[in-house]
Amino acid sequence: MFSIQEIKLGNFKAIRLVNENTQEYIEILTDFGAGINDLVVRNSEGNMASVIDGYRSENEIIHDHHTAYKGCKLSPYPNRIPDGKYEFEGKSYQLGINDLPTNNSLHALLHNRPFEIVGQSANEAGAMLKLRYVYKGTDLGYPFPYELLLTYTMDGSGVKFHTQIQNTGSETLPLGDGWHPYFQFEDLDQIDLEMGPAKRLSSNVGNTLSNEHGFEEESSLAGKALDDCFEVHENGEYQVFLRDQKQGIEIEICQESEVGRYKYFQIYTPPSRKSIAVEPVTCPPNAFNTGHGLIKLEPKQEVSMTFGIKYKLLNN
Repeated sequence: MFSIQEIKLGNFKAIRLVNENTQEYIEILTDFGAGINDLVVRNSEGNMASVIDGYRSENEIIHDHHTAYKGCKLSPYPNRIPDGKYEFEGKSYQLGINDLPTNNSLHALLHNRPFEIVGQSANEAGAMLKLRYVYKGTDLGYPFPYELLLTYTMDGSGVKFHTQIQNTGSETLPLGDGWHPYFQFEDLDQIDLEMGPAKRLSSNVGNTLSNEHGFEEESSLAGKALDDCFEVHENGEYQVFLRDQKQGIEIEICQESEVGRYKYFQIYTPPSRKSIAVEPVTCPPNAFNTGHGLIKLEPKQEVSMTFGIKYKLLNN
């Protein structure tokens, strides 16, 4: 049996989708960026283990978010737009700058907005939460209205995150989309990473750009730093695996990798070496200027994309 629970982090509301049989749950920060704020699963010893690095208090939300962006929805573009400037269909736009040290517009507009709950249900097979945000085109540099629907589902196989976007304006709009979950561990140097074939498009830490990334076979993250963007070679479901031998848990991040969906992903290892961000995205950084992976959504047109998180014990 599954259930839905509401909790409060100070003044911020969050919703949990709970597997009552195992007490495992996914937590969504509905009042702040629709963020993936926690995922609690059972480890190999039968204890509950939190595998998502999210916000645990109102104070953390207020004071840490502007540098961490933990778990949040990245819309209408992921990653960075240098100087916040772009051109689209013959017009120039200036976005707000929220990353002052680099003078970038970072992770777009909705990462700290409250979302409306428009549906929820739970039964023997699973639980579902549906959120909506109606963007009216009023923010600096992005005068394109659209509606965003997010559907979170949890069942015995894991968790899925479905995004649906409709252009509600009268002009074609430029669009990118993504998510920013951090997966947490005691020590990242004890974690193994494996992922399918992909091209490393960029690296902020000097890793070699090539069609091979070095994690085609399971490999330790010990001593390795990543702040890299990758493009998936083939269409279909793409998988990234994180394996924690100490907890006895395998985490699988799976994404639809067709063009116009999550054809790209970003991986970032923070200096703390306690977590790793694996970010499914529809485009690499600065797509509003380069056009690389950019979605052009016509009036009334819709687009959708899905990614998921699965988890299992390593000895199963």
